[in-house]
Parts: sequence; C-alpha cells; structure tokens
Amino acid sequence: MMKMVNRRALQPSLALALAAALLAGTPAQADRRVAADMSAIAGDTNQMWRDSVGADHGGLLLRRENVDQLELTQREIGFRYIRFHAIFLHDTDAYREIDGRPYYNFDRVAQVYANALKAGIKPFVEVGFMPTDLASDSRTIFHWKGNGSPPKDWQKWSDFITAFTRDMEARFGREEVRSWRFEVWNEPNLDGFWTKGDQASYFKLYDTTVRAIKGVDPELKVGGPATAGAAWVPEFLAHARQVGSPVDFVTTHTYGVAGGFFDEKGEGDNRLVLDRRAVINDVDKVRGEIDRSPFPGLPLYITEWSTSYNPRDPIHDTYLNAAFILNKLKGTEKTAQSMSYWVYSDLFEEAGPPPTPFHGGFGLLTREGVRKPSYFAYRYLSQLGKSELRNGDEESWLTRDGDNFSGLIWNYTIPDQKLSNRPYYTRIHPAQKLEPVRLSLAAIKPGSYRLRVYRTGYRANDAYTTYMEWGRPDKLTDQQLARLQAQTRDTPELDRTVKVGVDGRFEQKLDIRTNDMLLVKLDRQ
Repeated sequence: MMKMVNRRALQPSLALALAAALLAGTPAQADRRVAADMSAIAGDTNQMWRDSVGADHGGLLLRRENVDQLELTQREIGFRYIRFHAIFLHDTDAYREIDGRPYYNFDRVAQVYANALKAGIKPFVEVGFMPTDLASDSRTIFHWKGNGSPPKDWQKWSDFITAFTRDMEARFGREEVRSWRFEVWNEPNLDGFWTKGDQASYFKLYDTTVRAIKGVDPELKVGGPATAGAAWVPEFLAHARQVGSPVDFVTTHTYGVAGGFFDEKGEGDNRLVLDRRAVINDVDKVRGEIDRSPFPGLPLYITEWSTSYNPRDPIHDTYLNAAFILNKLKGTEKTAQSMSYWVYSDLFEEAGPPPTPFHGGFGLLTREGVRKPSYFAYRYLSQLGKSELRNGDEESWLTRDGDNFSGLIWNYTIPDQKLSNRPYYTRIHPAQKLEPVRLSLAAIKPGSYRLRVYRTGYRANDAYTTYMEWGRPDKLTDQQLARLQAQTRDTPELDRTVKVGVDGRFEQKLDIRTNDMLLVKLDRQ
C-alpha cells in the first residue's frame, strides 16, 4: 500500500495528535467539517478553469475521431477556447512558394477552425510553426515535423500573417474573430520550438506578427511570450514597452515535475514535485511580474499545464492526477484568468501515434474515448452552481443555483514517492481511508430534496487501475473496452430523497479517501 503524507490522517489519540502537531509546527485536525450558509454568497462561481483546453496540432481536427472526442468533451464539460500547435503545418498547406513567389491557401486552416466552432469552442490561435517554404532552417521536431526556425524573409512572413488574418475575418466575420485570441508561437525559449531559444529573434517575431495582425484589425487580441517554465515575462513586457508593441495578454506554461521542460519523444522519466504549491508558485510569480511591469493588470493565461510535460508519463492516467488538478485550480483561481489543461484527448501525435490504450498520454480521454479520472475533475466543476458560497475549507467549492446546492469536495495527498514517475505510477496504489467529511448546510429552503453523491478516486471512475490489473495489454478486446466504459459512467453512489425541516439545516457524513473527489448535489423537488 502506498505511503501517504496527509495532515488529515487519523492519529492514535488527541493527545498524541496535539503533540505531533506542536512538533511539526502545524495544527492538529480532527474530523473534517465543510460548512456553508446558503444565504452567504461570496460572488459568482469562478469559471477560469473553463476558459481553455489544449489539443495537439491543428490538422488532427480534420479527423473525425478527434472531432468526436471534442464534441463529447464540449457536451459534458464545455470549455470556451481550444489551443493547439502548428496551424501552418504541411497538413493544412497554407503557404507554398513557386519560383520564389508565395501562394496562400487557407481552406484547410479554416476547416480546422470551423470544426472547433461547430463543436462549440473558439480558437485560441497559436501562430506557428513556420511553413516549410518560408523556413530559414530545415530542422524539425515531433512526429509531425514542426519547423521552429525564423522566416527566411521577414517581409514574406508579415505578408503571410496579414493575409491569414484577413482571410479569417472574411470567412468567419470580424466580430467572431475579434472574440478569438492570437498567441505568438510556442515555447520560444526552448531550442527546437525556436532556433537556439533565442530571445532577441523571438522578440522580432512577436513585433512583426502583432503588427501584421493589428494592421488588419486593431481590436484583435494578441499576446505572448508563450514560454516554458514561466520564463521571459519581465523581459518580454519591458521590450514591448520599449519598442511600442501592443500586448493584450500574457501567456506562459508550467508543469508539476522536476527537471527540464521538454521531452520530444517521451523517452525520459520525471518525478512529481512533492510540493502542494507546485505550479501555483509559478503562477503567483508571473502574476507579480505582470503587476510590477509597465502593463499591470494584463490577463494571465497559462496556456499549458499539467502534472508532467512528458507525453508518455503514466501519472496522467492515475486518480491522483485528478486531485492534483483541483489543488492547482483552487490555488490559482485568483491570480490566473485561464489555466488551459494540456490536453483533452490522447489522440495526440507529438511523440507518434498513441501506442497503447493507456500510455501516459496527456489527454483527459484515452485514444478509445475512455474517460480518465482527470476528465471527471472538469466534469464535476462544470456541475457547480452559478453562485459560490462562503467557505473556509481549502479543498472544496460550495455553490448554489436557486434553491439547489452543489459542492465539490476533495483530498489531495502527496505520495511518499521515492521512485520516478514511470516505475511508480505503473504500479497499483490503493487509497487510504481518511476521517469522514461532515458537510453542514444552513439556510436551506425547507422541503424535499434529491441527494446525490458522486465519487472519483481509487476504483471509482478509475479505468487505469483495472487496466493495470489486466497486465497493461497493448490492445483492448471489445469486452474489455465495454467494461472500462461501464466503470466510468459516473453513476451516483448515493441517490435518495431527503427532507429539510423548518430549521433549514442539512448534514451529511461523507466517507473520503486519499485523492478522492466527491460531487454532492442537493436538488429541490
């Protein structure tokens, strides 16, 4: 059984708990009580988690299976924007030169964006990579051969971006495209994504690109620097002020593992940062850098984040990953305006086509469309009410919508992990039982209510544990796939009618284990 570090773990006696707490410098905790008054509204429920989600590269949205999974995600969760790499890759064929003369064709680019819009999600346009015929270098990265070099001719690049922007407004309408966002490049501080990770040439790229876009329509929103590891933000904003380049928002990336920022083929191995504030600290740092810059108050969009930047890291498939997500979203809801999870689907080909049903892919969904525990973190968030209730518990959101209550309660326990991720998360780690949560609500309108409790955690919406028990097969039989889909239907573990008396009070004891998520719904009948 996995050893866990958890402050809510049951102690042998209150005296021992107090003594241990004094020695550790932290307060002892008895039963966990989560309480709210339905009349004590803190404000609108924060929706920053919904703002954006990632994908691989744009051309994949020309494939039916990728669109099908996006449509499922939108029906059940509903993100606002989708961000992906390489809209100018060879599979969209947007730019060619014949005898040195440029030719543009944005039909496939437009089809990618049309498929996204049809699914109910707007483009967060990542401007890049460099079209082959415009590139100054032949080196590429990833299975799909993205070119990260500067243009061989800066004027041709400017003209190309001008034509692209005009074409999008002509096809989709000026008002629609004004609701999109344009991010210049991806992780230019890393060699491979941008030649030698050169800052000065990236700043030239940004200046050239933003001027081309704003030259078509000054109301279009453009930002950067889209860096790995929360880097370059002060330098980028200082440069923009110095040369007069517009900046409408700041973007950067952060991941929850130690060591490096990039693993093109997923051949390395990482280790989870054993710190509850991993990711959160990066977001706080960048928020402070923005507010001390010449552009205080600019929106901060984290356009990639997850437990790991490795596309073959088994931590992505685990139930712990879901609790990690909620911990980070709670910790950044007041500092970031967007946390774009990387990515919605394991139909993802940076390191090549997905090799097995569970292979540590970034996605919320497996290649076969099985919902991972992380998927349910977002699905539960999408079922919260419109108004957030005042609440002193750090691992919950309590909300109301009219007379109805919805609460999301979780535990994030950092594992006592001595190994790196690949050997550690390819083993089964049962959860540990914790002291129950006592949910107490006041000022509820008296009457009859339907109470439902949903759980995601160990063996609850947890297809990966079953897959490991089967010996991690390279292929699933039809019967195995059907069983995994049945295990992840998210049926309530408790569904009954309860009465709320004239005192307006409701209490419910909830069993909870390490890294569980609980969705509690109380709907007036």
